[in-house]
Amino acid sequence: MEIPISSPDYPAEWRALSDAPPVIYAKGNVDLLRMRKFTVVGARRTPAPAMKLGAKIAKELSQSVTIVTGTADGGDSAAIEGGLAGGGNVICVLAGGFSAIPQGNLNLLNEVAKKGLLIAPYSHDVETRSFSYEYRNKLLAALGEGVLVLGAAEKSGALITAKYAKAQQKPVFALPYFPGSAAGEGCNQLLKAGGILTENTFDITAKMGIKTEERKRTAIELTADEEKMLTALKTLAEGHITQLAETAGVPAFKAKMLLSALEVKGLATALGGNRYAPV
Repeated sequence: MEIPISSPDYPAEWRALSDAPPVIYAKGNVDLLRMRKFTVVGARRTPAPAMKLGAKIAKELSQSVTIVTGTADGGDSAAIEGGLAGGGNVICVLAGGFSAIPQGNLNLLNEVAKKGLLIAPYSHDVETRSFSYEYRNKLLAALGEGVLVLGAAEKSGALITAKYAKAQQKPVFALPYFPGSAAGEGCNQLLKAGGILTENTFDITAKMGIKTEERKRTAIELTADEEKMLTALKTLAEGHITQLAETAGVPAFKAKMLLSALEVKGLATALGGNRYAPV
């Protein structure tokens, strides 16, 4: 579907830009453009725990607002998966025409076209070029009322989105990372510069005045040893299975079983190499 800038379906947030695309191309539910929108982005190498938390936040936010994101692996994919799981209130903005859809995410983006909305600021055959990404990131920042960065190294496209959001006087949110974490150095820099530290959905909804559906929370039952292991995970932020066993004060042979149980309960995630982190 072609949507010229003169169309009532054209997003008002982009119409106000001096370099707004004169025509956009859409696949999916254009009604999502009329909802409140919030942008969630992240680097391709966003760590697994941050992706899980990002997907959870996007899912919960999508009950009330439309999630806006890009099309890449990593943080963008987490935002997409969360938005789709929440019912489909998700908009993905391409950096080129529809012929340039990332093949690695094709199945996920096809789901967005069915349940949410895909937007291209260029005609079908226009390839993605180096400058296209920064322009797309500017569009991402403009479309949402605020931006959450799930993961960003010192130099990351997600930081460009945050830069434009700040220039547009929109709030910038970021997940906190352990000091020295290369994958989160950009997020920590955003927080030092006045970004809003985000550990859960409430950190965003409280700031943005977003009302989410109240749901009854079911307490997760844990054994005494599972409690010890969860405390060890939260204390260390992440650690090797032997280190976690020692910190928790449980036998090493039980550590794997306890960590697997916490994974099933959605409280831990495996990082590879027998390392784990809390969710």
